[in-house]
Amino acid sequence: MNWIQMALWGVTAMGIFFGYRPPVRHTRLDHLSLFQKIKSLDLIGFFLLTAGLTLFLTGLNLGGGLYTWTDAQVLGTLISGLVVLLSFFLFEWKGTSTGILHHELFTGGKEKGRTFAICTGLIFIEGIMLFAVIIFYPVLTLNLFETDPLLLVARGQPFWIACVFSTLAYGYVSTKRRSIRAPMFVGFAILTAGLIGLATIQPDDSLNAIIFDGLAGIGFGAPLVLIVAGVQLSTPHHLIATATAVTTSARAVGATIFTAAFSAALSTRVAKYIPAYVPKAALGAGLPPSSIPAFIVALTGGDTAAISQVPGVTPVVIAAGVAALKQAFADGIRVVYIIAVPFGVVACIACFFVGDLRNVMNYRVDAPVEDLHHHKHKGDGDA
Repeated sequence: MNWIQMALWGVTAMGIFFGYRPPVRHTRLDHLSLFQKIKSLDLIGFFLLTAGLTLFLTGLNLGGGLYTWTDAQVLGTLISGLVVLLSFFLFEWKGTSTGILHHELFTGGKEKGRTFAICTGLIFIEGIMLFAVIIFYPVLTLNLFETDPLLLVARGQPFWIACVFSTLAYGYVSTKRRSIRAPMFVGFAILTAGLIGLATIQPDDSLNAIIFDGLAGIGFGAPLVLIVAGVQLSTPHHLIATATAVTTSARAVGATIFTAAFSAALSTRVAKYIPAYVPKAALGAGLPPSSIPAFIVALTGGDTAAISQVPGVTPVVIAAGVAALKQAFADGIRVVYIIAVPFGVVACIACFFVGDLRNVMNYRVDAPVEDLHHHKHKGDGDA
């Protein structure tokens, strides 16, 4: 898989290197030296954001695993991370007006600044919902339905195939209606429905899991193409690059934070459910109480040789233990989708507050990748 990924990224890099030849553009920073350009960056903001996220994510990953949530190592990194992140937002608000969160991005009324802010929040939520699927749906599949690597990957394709085709539909509808509001609401609603479906999956719901994965893909096509379009249509032309960077970074931040939060919640649930489910099932199938600890260790470790050597184990006991283990994972992993679904509801509501972009959906290209020439047609005046 890594070799395939390397080849794909290599082809992409070559395509950009040999095929991307935009016209030379001049900016108001052309006269600055490299050192002056670096100095003009929001270095303080970069440091505060990076440090705050690092500390906060470290705490999320330590909690519920190596340490309990009340340990000093966890609380210290979580609290200090939140303080540094709060310092970042205060600095961007009061310390600079041209930093990462450039103040001009948030001006201009509901069609401009408000729409940009909402779209940034929406892509933050999109990152939360996306990673709930692409990271934890394979975990669900691996523990409940399929262990073969090829079939495991194949079961995840409905999401991506549905996404590819749905983006075309959402793009067409938004272009014809000259609005992103309604298509984006529909997309988030369908994506949320897919997550609700995944939250209901039981160990014998193999087909349902595939269907809900595909349903989530149909919904994901809308935010995938329309949020960035909304951002670029609602921001000043000279800040399009900054606005796009802020938006994609918001997605990364949301995905990173909540992937760690999902993992912590899943680990906590599974650690609670396995000792509750497996011993009860094994004892009911006839396993001696003295063999329970060894049976749990061997079963959760997937060590078939060790399982067969546990005193008192029988095929009936093994079957009962496997069924209980799958149920523990099913009940544990559904917390990921239970956490993600409310964000989808918030996103659906937020879509109605996106401004009317009809006036700027006019095919005007502010930064074309090729030289464009005006073609005069009969009836045109002098241009």
